[in-house]
Amino acid sequence: MPEFTLDEVPAATVALLRRTVPVTDLTEFFGSAFAHVADAVADAGGRVGGPPFAWYHGMPGETVDVSAGFEVAGDVHETGGGVALVERPGGPGAVAVHVGPYDTVADTWGRLLGWITAQGLSPEAEVWEEYLDPPEGDPSTWRTRIVALVS
Repeated sequence: MPEFTLDEVPAATVALLRRTVPVTDLTEFFGSAFAHVADAVADAGGRVGGPPFAWYHGMPGETVDVSAGFEVAGDVHETGGGVALVERPGGPGAVAVHVGPYDTVADTWGRLLGWITAQGLSPEAEVWEEYLDPPEGDPSTWRTRIVALVS
């Protein structure tokens, strides 16, 4: 079972592609979006400054409003190809590291959201996942950091 912590999550400048995607198409969207965003950042003279992330703008249903991208490093002021540069918010956040395949991360989200409520806090509407390990090798070892800002 992952450890849940309440941390001060820093705001970050991120490059991303935002789409409304059928949940069944998320893997395909992430694969193409991560490559596209990384190329756009490099073309703009910057570099990727962190692991790939998925930023969920509301709860998923059959579709989900989601952004895929990276924190950026270097002097990047604008990108092309539909890639946006935005400030991902920071503040107090509940954080956990899920270990295992992506199709089981929802279980960790459920436990984290329950833990947030037990702390007398409320999650903000937007949450994200950071994929700390590439999706190769044994999926039982993949690490995904999940973050929910709280109030």
